[in-house]
Order: sequence, then structure tokens, then C-alpha cells
Amino acid sequence: MGRIKKTSNKVLVHPSEVSPKKWRKGAQPTAGNTTLPVIDKIKEWAKQQHKHANSTRKNYGSYIDRGQKWLKVHASTTGCQDEESHSGDAYEDPMFRDALDKIPNQHSDKALALFISYKCFHENNGQSTCDGIHAAFKKYWEEAASDTYRGKWHFNETRKCWEGNPACSAEVQDVIKSVRHKTNSEGGDRTHSIAMSKGFMDRILTWVHKCCPSETYMALLHTLITRIVMYQAFSTTAWNLWTRCFELIKLKRKDLTIDPSEPLSTKDLHARFEVFLSNRKGWQRKVDKGLKEADLRSNRYKVYPQPDMPGCDCFFWMLLWPALLERIHYNGELEPDDFIFPAISSNGIVHRGEHISHDAVQAWIDEATTGAGIPRGGGDSFTTHTYRRGRAQWRWMFAPVGEWWTLARVRWWGSWAENENRDTLIRYLLDELSTYENDHSDALCPTQNEADGSLLGERRLVKPACSQDLQLMQQFITADVADLRSDIRILTNTLVSCRNGQPSSTEPLVQRPLCAGTSLPHESPTFVPQQTVPASAPSRTLNPITNSAGTTNFGSRPLPEKGLDIPNLPVRCADGSYAPKKDSWRYIVRHWTEADPRRGLHVALRDWPAEWLKGKNKAIFGSKYHQHALIALEFLEQYQGNESAFLAAYPEYEEGHTALLTAVKRAKKDRGEIIPRK
Repeated sequence: MGRIKKTSNKVLVHPSEVSPKKWRKGAQPTAGNTTLPVIDKIKEWAKQQHKHANSTRKNYGSYIDRGQKWLKVHASTTGCQDEESHSGDAYEDPMFRDALDKIPNQHSDKALALFISYKCFHENNGQSTCDGIHAAFKKYWEEAASDTYRGKWHFNETRKCWEGNPACSAEVQDVIKSVRHKTNSEGGDRTHSIAMSKGFMDRILTWVHKCCPSETYMALLHTLITRIVMYQAFSTTAWNLWTRCFELIKLKRKDLTIDPSEPLSTKDLHARFEVFLSNRKGWQRKVDKGLKEADLRSNRYKVYPQPDMPGCDCFFWMLLWPALLERIHYNGELEPDDFIFPAISSNGIVHRGEHISHDAVQAWIDEATTGAGIPRGGGDSFTTHTYRRGRAQWRWMFAPVGEWWTLARVRWWGSWAENENRDTLIRYLLDELSTYENDHSDALCPTQNEADGSLLGERRLVKPACSQDLQLMQQFITADVADLRSDIRILTNTLVSCRNGQPSSTEPLVQRPLCAGTSLPHESPTFVPQQTVPASAPSRTLNPITNSAGTTNFGSRPLPEKGLDIPNLPVRCADGSYAPKKDSWRYIVRHWTEADPRRGLHVALRDWPAEWLKGKNKAIFGSKYHQHALIALEFLEQYQGNESAFLAAYPEYEEGHTALLTAVKRAKKDRGEIIPRK
């Protein structure tokens, strides 16, 4: 029996009576002019702001600005009319000077080729300069007029105009190829970094132990400890989390999740804290595409103790370093936006609002690898990428048997995308494995690795031991037992002499932990030197330095009071860039007359009392304060604040505050206000 369809009760409504569509949650209607021309301007502004990263946009703009200025100068009438010019040359065309403008013309490809040739062949710049200029102008012209200047550069016979991108022309590509061949033939610097192996990390830790001998002056100990602990925290974190330099230098306190209710000890192998790499490469691309459920835990890494790998124990060093920052440098807890690795000046002052630079990290790596005596071949180099390569290879093929990671885990931990070019992983992992298995440089070694017969020479690990191997093992064990007996004999004699009331031959002079509240492993290094004195010497006690806030400073190097600092020049802007050098004198005058709390200057320099520049602060701020005073008072008193007269008298201001300071001293000497030393 068929079903009877019910009569519909729907009522037809006129379109004019339909209620307006509800606004999506979070969307806000905008009032004002929303005509198509206005929306077009908004579109162009949004493309300029968000299509490229700020740093990329600034670098491209710099290349374009320099190229246009260069062409204007060299294409001037006086510059083109020389003995090598011929009638009908493109250089004599008035349009040639505009060839690098936003709208290209028939001379744009030639002009760009000339500019690259000038920078790379005349000024002898490298491949990176060539690539930067080419990429900048290519993007510049692609965005000039929709699709007009994209693709191959050619003349459209139908429309009687040039189309395509001049950067893609044959002439420009030939110049780029020539620059590449020139760089390779001259043996350009190696950009493929050496992998930092676990053995190298252990050798660096051994070198670190030797950096604080007992005879080190206490005045130098504070800065030395700071540099060493900060380097170890940075290097072990980079090695364990496979970070690139720019990802780690921007790490902040809010990126560390440490539960204060749970005590963290290196003896508890299940103790942990979490690190969130908010600046991980490709993270912004994931956000743009919309986070998936699987991505919610991306870039979050749980760090556990590794007592069996003291040279790579990120857990220990990353707990020690922030504690040292809080107790010795900041005299208080880190704020959420404080950098974990702040910039440190040569005099040991930590700049709280500025992260460490790439060059400083590279200098650390060079110093550590050189000090540890790590060998390197010709053209080899340790760069900031060395930790990422080293740990990835160790987990893939050099870890102990049973601790190797699968390719899926390697991809996740290294934050390689699912569609990552396979050549990247091959370059990191398989190429190194192939090189290892086909390397016969150790053919004379008595014990062969047999790498070509098994994966990473695994056959040697499972091969039965022969009589010769057992004899060598017995010799080593016998030698170790003899050394142990000698150590026990010395310890027994020392304990007996102490029980009888006789002082031992040596006694520690200073013993105190660097950081309270953190359990340190017995095998972990302590950087406070143990000075010894003869038994006959009188006993002495070194008291820790206490500042006005009542906080104990464990080093003897004089520290500034809390909030007392003179900002470095050139100053760092809010977006992370540095102010132009020509404006440094303005900041000097401003800091002399006004406070700048955002940069750590809470009291204007002219209002500093005399006692702030005495005692322990004199060595830190005396020279910098005097230099600021010379420039500021020269402007305010000698020139009565007349900016035009001051700048006309001292054109050196464009070179920065150092050149300006030299000029001011010279002028004061000529006026007889400074009497030179004889």
C-alpha cells in the first residue's frame, strides 16, 4: 500500500522580506566607503604586507633601491658619452636610465645583467648576492601589472610591446650561470655543514671542564661561567631538538613548560619538561592552511634526562641556564617574553630584551670546536646547522643497536613536511650512509669495520671474539684494576690522617653550587674552580658578594644595580631590526635627557648620581657614560641644540656614533678643552 504524501505547510516568502544573513562568528561589518576602487587598494596593501615575510620584503627592497640608484648614476649623460660609446648604443637611449623601474622596457634585461655583473665581477661579491638581486627584481616585475611581466621575456609582435619577466631573459640567465661557475672555480666556501657527532659533543664537554682551572681570577670567572653554561644549553638543545639557528635564538620563557609542583632531578629518568618551538620553519605555513588535529602537538618536544650522555644532556643544561640567569643576572624570575638566550656584551652585561645574534652563535661554535681540537678537512666547516645534521644522522644510523629511529619519526622530530622534497632527507641521511659504506680510508686499521658487508658495520658487533681480542681485554682490565688500587690506597691514607687530627695535604677553598633547587648529576661539570692551598697556609674564607637588594651573587665580578643599564648602539627597534647608524647621536642625546625604560634605561643619564659611577659600576659604565656625555653636551651646550649647525659641523654622524665621537674629541682638542696626554 502506497504512502500518502502530507500536504506541505511551507509558505512562500518574497525575497525582499527575507531576513539578512547572519554574520559569521568573529566577523565584524565594516562601515565607510566600500567601493570597488577602495577594495582594490586594500587588496594591494594586503599583498604588500602579507605576501612576503618582513625580512624578505626589506631585503628585496634594499636590492631594488641600490640597483635603481646605481643605474641612474651610471646611465647619466656624462657617464655614457665616452670613447667606447658608438652611435645607436642602447646606453645612449634616454629610456635606459629607467630600465630598472617598476614597469620594465626593452633595456631592462640588459640593465639587470649589467648590475649583476658589476656587483659580482667588479666588486667580487659571491653567489648569494647574485641570487638575491635576481630574486628581488623578478618578484618586483612579477607584481608590477598582473600577468603581463611573468614568464619568458619576449617581444609581442602582435601588440608591439615587450612581455614576460626580464629576469627570465637569456642574457640574465647567462650572467647568473657565469657567476655560479666563477664561484665554483674559485673554491667557494662550503655551505654544507659538517655533522656534529656525539663524539664531538663529548670532546667539547671535556674542553669545557678545562676552561675553569683553579688559578682563574675570580674577576673573570663570572663572565666565563655565563658564556660556558649558555653555550652548553644552546648547543645541547640544538642537538637534541634538531633546531636551526633562527628557531632557537628566539626561544622565550613562555615556550618552556616546567611544572613547579614537581621536582625535576636528573636521577629521575621520567622527569621531564616541554619545549615549544614557536618559530619552527614551516609552522606559519601550517597555520595558513589551518591546523589539523594531528598538528596540535607539532613543534612540542618533551625533554628527559640523559645521564649516560653528559655531553648532550639538554635536560640538565636547560634547567641550569635559566636558573643562573634569574639568580645572578636578573635578580628575579624571568618574564614570559624574556629570551632564553639573550644578547651578552663583551663586558658581561646581559641585554634582557634582545636575543643573541647568529654571528655570536657561530663564534661560539668556532671557539668550541677549535678549543676541543676537533679536526676538519680542507673546505669543511662547522656552521649553525651542524647540530641539526649531527643529531639526525646519529638517531638514524649511529645510535646504539636498538635505539635507531624510523624514517617516520625522523621526519616528525625534524619537522619536515609530508610533501618535503625527498632530496632533503636523502642529503641528511642516506647520502651520509652511502659515503660511510663506501669509505675505505681505514683499510690499514687492524680491526675492519666491514661497513660494505652490513648496515653500518653491524657484522663487527655480532662477530665472535677471538683469542687476540680476549688478551687485549685482559690487559686493559688489569691496568684499570691497578689504577683503582692506587686510588683506594691514597684515599685510605687521607681518611686515616684526618681521623688522627692531621690536616690533609689539600683542602677545597671554595665549594658552593651554582644553582639552588636543581639536582645536579655527579658526572655533570661544575664550573666553580676548586682552589687548593698548602696545609701550612692559614685558612681563609671567601664571602659571596651581596648587592643592595639582598640577593647573593655567586661570582665576584661587579654587577650593576637592578635596572641600571646604558643601551647599546645602534639601538634595536621593536620589529627586531637596528636603527640606522646616522640616528645614533639622536638616541645618545635622548638618553642623556630622558629615560628609556623599554631599553633598560630607567633614569636619564644626566640625572645619574655620582655614586652610580663609582666602585663596581665604574668598570662597567664609566667609559660608555663619558662617551655619551661628550656627544650630548657638545650638541646641547656648544651648539645650543641647533641641529642643522651641529650636523654641518660634524658630517661624521652619518658613519655612526664612533666616528662622531672621534670628531668631537678632535674639535674639543682644537678648542683647547682637552689636553692630550704626553
